[in-house]
Amino acid sequence: MKRNVTIMLMLLIAVMAYQVSASANLLSDPGFENGGSAIALKDGPWTWDGGSNGGSFYAPDVTLSGVKAAKVVLWGESANDYAYFVEEFEEIDFTASYVVSANFLNNSASALNSTGTAAIQVKWFNSLGSELAMDESSAFNSTYALDQWHNISVVSIAPTLASKVAVVIAAKANADYVGESTVYVDEMGFDVVPEPASLLMLASGLLGIFGISRKR
Repeated sequence: MKRNVTIMLMLLIAVMAYQVSASANLLSDPGFENGGSAIALKDGPWTWDGGSNGGSFYAPDVTLSGVKAAKVVLWGESANDYAYFVEEFEEIDFTASYVVSANFLNNSASALNSTGTAAIQVKWFNSLGSELAMDESSAFNSTYALDQWHNISVVSIAPTLASKVAVVIAAKANADYVGESTVYVDEMGFDVVPEPASLLMLASGLLGIFGISRKR
């Protein structure tokens, strides 16, 4: 009995240690809870902005969890209209792979229009501030079911010489005026992708534990 309890504890500790190492969210405010409500270039952990015909807000009216979500609005005067939220990082492991995820919503009361899109962007910069590479998720658009949260993600690997990364939620008009376009975003993630060596170590540990159990 004591042997079985010990084995189960070892198994639980191994799994918990793996989950902690593989799922530490690097975003300082993944649920957009800590910002204010006024339009500003910097408000809370996120920097946010809208172009000449766009706006970014912390919205309390529609959320996946918590009391706020990000709300990005375009008034669609031209194809170049945009709005975004962004958080930048300089002290991360630039040899690792990362997955960035977010939950998007088309609210039936104020949804994306037929040409509007939103996406996750991961932008890598060198020490001089020059953009080296960008990875972008698939586009969230008006074809997604209304009033349902949809999870979208993108995997990104730092290019050589990268020293800063920006995680961006970007909305674009993509066409001249066809009506207001709005998207809600909540509960984002910015996580290290487990390395094959880490997965192998976990698998080896579990096999070892089961091996000990069978021998006894």
